[in-house]
Formats: sequence, structure tokens, C-alpha cells
Amino acid sequence: MNARIPSPDLTGLKIVIMVGTFIRGGCERQAFLLARELIHRHGLNAEVWALKYPGEYSEEFEAAGIPTKTLHFKHPRYGWVQHSWPVLRELRKSRVDILLPFTTWPNVVAGLTYRLAGIRLCIWGERHAGGERIPGVERAAVTQYRRFVANSTAGVEFLANVMRVKREYLSFVPNGVELPKFVPGTDWRAKLGLKPGQLLIVKVANVTNFKDHATLLRAWKIVQDEWQDRDRPVLALAGYLTEDAYPECERITREAGLQSSVRFLGGITEVPALLNACDMAAFSSRNEGMPNGVLECMAAGRAVVATDLPGIRDALGPDASEVLVAPGDASHFARRLLDMLRNSEKRIAIGEASAVRIRTEFSVKRMAERHLAVMSSELLEQQRTRFFARPARFQRQSGI
Repeated sequence: MNARIPSPDLTGLKIVIMVGTFIRGGCERQAFLLARELIHRHGLNAEVWALKYPGEYSEEFEAAGIPTKTLHFKHPRYGWVQHSWPVLRELRKSRVDILLPFTTWPNVVAGLTYRLAGIRLCIWGERHAGGERIPGVERAAVTQYRRFVANSTAGVEFLANVMRVKREYLSFVPNGVELPKFVPGTDWRAKLGLKPGQLLIVKVANVTNFKDHATLLRAWKIVQDEWQDRDRPVLALAGYLTEDAYPECERITREAGLQSSVRFLGGITEVPALLNACDMAAFSSRNEGMPNGVLECMAAGRAVVATDLPGIRDALGPDASEVLVAPGDASHFARRLLDMLRNSEKRIAIGEASAVRIRTEFSVKRMAERHLAVMSSELLEQQRTRFFARPARFQRQSGI
């Protein structure tokens, strides 16, 4: 059932989605899909701004008709007010009406600036389920908000139980994902040197500490040691290689002797083609909202073995227990992978059910309509009450 979008009409209002960077990742992908939907389906005036790092992904936004801007914000340890002034000036100069920050840093910066910039509505966008925190200033920023959106049930619980936001001011808006469109491009099986019938497993996630590639690599060592067939399966890791996590992953791969069965692909643009070429997917993590790296694999009709986190359960659904693994448990992860790799019928059936779930529960259209419903209802409340100051929307225990 589609979300009902109440009055008032948002036509003519300037909507800015604020992300941390234009480096390709799940959050940035959601910003792209939401902005494109607001502009091309609903005819609204929407842009996407990044706090820093222009990145090559901004070119894809512009090519899709989505205006972008990079603010060159410098993450401070101290002096938040001074560092936020350039953002405040740009928001005020651009006459922004609605501000939608995604993830912690944009949430904090937006909270500190939007009122002074004269912005009518700013909605906290929780996408890390509390996995990224900014002590002190985060508490100051959150008190400035009227409305909160989380893309996972874990995010809702974090806002309610940790940030002490009253539940009536929280909205659950799951991510949207496109069904894959395969176009002629890289033959990934040939590029990776795979033999006919050799199994390929993919993880789509930037190589950061949050994504816990280390556990997956340790599990992969067990898979390789126990594999009995001639052609050993190959693990392809698609995502940017960051300085905080890649050196450890490279060391684990080297010391475990996995160089022949692990491929670090770096950031790639041809994710649909890679998923079309693979047999299944894996997704290890320490903390998640609702990961695109799981949703996109599901959309491609691939079974996913993943860490048992609330946001991942939100994605995979209530019947996913046989593909979920406790965080950090490399041995159990290996057992799940081996079970799937050895049972093609089970793997295919789970993949087909996952694709159906994406079509029914996680369409981009539905995601955008839910965001629109939250924006419209909050503006309608402002009109009804004529009350611009922040209502008391936090539980007394919060201490904020």
C-alpha cells in the first residue's frame, strides 16, 4: 500500500538532500534515487549537496539531471560554530525550504545551522542505527529537530532509546532499490579468470571498519580449506579501499594464502553486471541501517549470507534465519557459505524469493512517497499550529 501524501503541495519549495561526500556508497545511492524521483516523477525542485569531497559520483548525479553542490566543510574537533558558518551562509543564500540530511555528520551540521538559515523544515535522517556518533555536539544538534526518519527498525530504536526521541515523531522509511538493468559491459567472469562452472561470491560494500571484511576473509579461509572440488570458489570484494581497513584485509588475505581466491575490485560502476555474473553474495558488518549492498544483491536474485543485524533482517525478511550469522563469528559464517555453495537449488530458490521481496517491499517509488508523506504532514502541522519553535519532543530521561 502506497503512503498517502497529504497537503500541502511541495511544488515551488527547494529541497536539499545533504550527504557527507560524493564518494559512491549506499547512502549516496539512496540520495541519488530519492532526488531523481522527486525531480522526474513528482516535478519538484530538489538538489543533492555534499559536505566535502566532490567525487566522481557527482557526475552521475548531474548526468541524471540532479543539481549538486560541494560545501568543502572541514570536520572539526572543536569550534563547530565557526566551521559551520560557511554551510549556514550557503543554505541562506540558496533559499532552501526543506533540508534532508543523511547520516550523522550531515545530521549534526544541519541541526546546528538550519534554523539560522531560515529553513522551514529539517528532518533528521538516521542511517547508521547509532553506529557513528559525535559526542557532545550530536546531543546539541538533535534537540533542534522536529521530525526524524530512520531507514531501519534498529535506527528507530536507537533514536527512541538512546537519543530519547518520542516515538510519535519517528518515521520508518526503508530504502528503495532499483531492479537491475543489464547492459553490455564488462564480462566479469572472464575478467576475473573464472572457469566454466567455477563459483563466484560477491560482497558489495566499501572496505571500511564498519563493514567488517576481516570476518568474511577469515570465514573464506575456512571455506577454501574445506572445499573438495577441483575449482575453488572466488570471492570478489567490490568497494572503495579505505586506509582504515584495507591494510588489515590485505594482510589477512596474504597471511592466509588467499591471494588466488580473493579479488579486491575497488570502487566499480558496473555493479549490476557483476551481480549478474555471480552465484551468490555475502555481507559481513558490525553495524548497519539498511544496507544497499544487501538490497542490490537481492534485487539481482542472489541469495545473501549476512551478519545478523536488525537492519539486515529488515531487508532479508522474517524467514532469513538460515542465512544469518552472529556478528564476528567467522566459523559460523563459513558454515553458512559452504551450505549455500554446495546446494544450488536452495541458493537459487532463496535468490528468487529475495527478488520478489524487493519488488513488493522496497521500490524506489514507494520510498519516495514515504519521504513525501513525512515532509507534507510536518509542513501541514506547521500551518495548522502556526508554531515554528521546537515542540517538546524528547523524553525527560534524555538529559538533553
